[in-house]
Amino acid sequence: MKKYIKINLIIIALFTSSYVNAQQTLAVLNENIYSSNYNPGKPSVYKWHVGFPGASNLTLTFSENLLTYKKLVTSTDTSIIINPTNLLKNLKRPTRFTVDVNEEILGFGFKTDENSYFTFSTRLRSESYFMLPNELLSMLIKGNAEYIGKNIESNISAYHSSYLEASITYQYTIQNKYTIGVRPKFLIGLTNIHTEQSKINFLTTEDWDIQTNGIVQMNTYLPFNEEFEPKTDDFINGLLKNPGFAIDIGAHFELPADFGIAFSINDLGTILWSNDRLTNSFSFTTNDTGKFIKEGSIFFDGFEVSLKGIQDGQMPDINTVLDSISADDFITYSYARRDVYRTPLYPKLYLEFFYKLSNYRFTILSRTDFVGKHPIPSVTFACNGYFGNIVELALSYSIYNRTFNNLGFGAHFHFGPVQLYFAFDNLIGPIAPKYFNSFSVQTGLYFGIRPKKDKIAKSSYL
Repeated sequence: MKKYIKINLIIIALFTSSYVNAQQTLAVLNENIYSSNYNPGKPSVYKWHVGFPGASNLTLTFSENLLTYKKLVTSTDTSIIINPTNLLKNLKRPTRFTVDVNEEILGFGFKTDENSYFTFSTRLRSESYFMLPNELLSMLIKGNAEYIGKNIESNISAYHSSYLEASITYQYTIQNKYTIGVRPKFLIGLTNIHTEQSKINFLTTEDWDIQTNGIVQMNTYLPFNEEFEPKTDDFINGLLKNPGFAIDIGAHFELPADFGIAFSINDLGTILWSNDRLTNSFSFTTNDTGKFIKEGSIFFDGFEVSLKGIQDGQMPDINTVLDSISADDFITYSYARRDVYRTPLYPKLYLEFFYKLSNYRFTILSRTDFVGKHPIPSVTFACNGYFGNIVELALSYSIYNRTFNNLGFGAHFHFGPVQLYFAFDNLIGPIAPKYFNSFSVQTGLYFGIRPKKDKIAKSSYL
C-alpha cells in the first residue's frame, strides 16, 4: 500500500514542479518572429533570422485555479491560521493545474522570394494538465452530512507529455494581405502520463456508511519500471523508439477598413510509445464490497492539520503517516508492464480579431486547449504599439483557467540586427505573491534583419 501511495506522490510531483494556458501576450507582438508559434500563417517581417542557440525562445508557465495564499491562510498578531473552508467557493468550478515548458534549442528562417518564408526549429516541449475532483475535495473539507442519500460522481485525471520537436514552417503571402502557413512537426517522445479511464462514485447511506465504486486507469512512459526502479539505460537507449508526427495550420487575413482576422489549429498529431521496456499501466479500483467502514460507521468532519513541532524545525516522518493508512482491503492498486500504446497531443484552436489604428493594434484572441475530453478555453484582450524604430510594447488582459487577475505586458527591442524581447501574462503574481495562482513568462534573444522599407515606416511612429 505504501509503495503505491509513494508512486502517486511522485507522479503528482512531476506535474507541480515543472514549468498552458495563457502565453498569449507574445502572440500580439507582431515584430517578434516567435509570435508565429501560435499561428504559422502569421506573416514574418524579416528577411532572415537566426536564434541564439538555447536562448532564442523560452516559455515557462504555471496556472492553477484552486487556491491562493490569501484565501488559504489568515494571519493574526500571534498566529497563522490555515482555513480550508475558504476554498469552498473555488470548488464550484473545475479545478485544474496546468504547467508548460517550451524551449527552442536551435532555429532559423529566411525569405526565398517576396512572398515565401521558411522557418526551421528544434524544441524541447513539456505539457501537463492535472484535473482534481471537486466533489471529493469539498467532502473532505465540509464533511459528508449534506451528501446523505446522494450519489456523488468524482473524476480525477492527469495528462502529461514531453518530447523533442523538429519542425519546418512554410508561409505564403498574397498581395501583402493574405497569408497562409503550414508547419509539419516530427516528434520524439520522452515521457508520458495519459488517463484512459476515471470514474469514482461516493454514496453516503442513512447510517453514515460511505459506499464507493470506482476505477482509474493511466498509461505511463517514465524512466522507471513497474517496480519503480530507475531504468536510465532503457530510457536513453529508447530515445528514438517513440516516434510521432503533428501539424499546425493557420491563416492571417487583413480586411478592409483596417480590420483583420486570423485563425490556426496547432498540435494535431500523436506519439507512439513503442519502447515496451518502459510502457506501464497504473490502475486503481475499489474492491467488490465497495464499502469502507471504520468502527462500524464513518463520518468525515474535515481534516484537522496539526502543525505541532514545526516551530522547532521538526516534521513527522512520512513513513509514520503512511503506516496510519490501512485500506488494503478497500482499494487495489497496480502498476504493471503493458504493450505499446499511442497518445494524442493536446490540440489548440486560436481565433484572433484585430483592428489597426495608426501605430496601434487592438486584438481579441481566444484559445481553446483540448485535453482528453476537457476543452479549456481562454481569451485575451490586448493592445500593442510601435514607438520609433526601436521598441514595440504590448499590454494584455487574459481570462484563463477560470482566473481573472491576469494583466500582462510585453516588449520587443530592436538593436540593429539584435532582437531582444520578453512577455508576461500575469504581472500580479510577482508583485503581490499572496494572490499568486498563475505565472507565465516568455523571453529570448535572436538575430534578424527587416526590410528597409519596414524600418522607415516604423521610424515615422512617435
